[in-house]
Amino acid sequence: MKYFQPLFIILFLLFFSITTRAQHKIIWEMAGSDTAAQRVLYKQLNNVLTGAPDTKIEVVFHGNAVYAMLKDTGYLKTQILDLHKKGIVFAVCNNSLKARNIEPGRVIQEAVIVPSAIIEIVKKQEESWSYIKAGN
Repeated sequence: MKYFQPLFIILFLLFFSITTRAQHKIIWEMAGSDTAAQRVLYKQLNNVLTGAPDTKIEVVFHGNAVYAMLKDTGYLKTQILDLHKKGIVFAVCNNSLKARNIEPGRVIQEAVIVPSAIIEIVKKQEESWSYIKAGN
């Protein structure tokens, strides 16, 4: 019996470490309209999903970056749609839309509109999401 006790402890610890492994949760902030920076962001998002496919990811667009999420002005829609299919949430700041007199109906249907980008980021950080600023 004394030989089984260490084996039981090892198996318990192994099981516990596997079941408590934290899922990564990342919130990215994209504020700029530089399409080169946006291309880098999309590459980084794909890299994360390749390395850790169960990662929860949200990207918040605000400032001039909101133009990337519009039906009529977004240049990288193919990348956005592909990433959305992989489970990435794309959020657009309503305050930024209002400041630019952009109707919410112009935002691509795959995106969600949040009242405030900063508040969205803060909420996610309060829920233990990691924060990354995209671009410069």
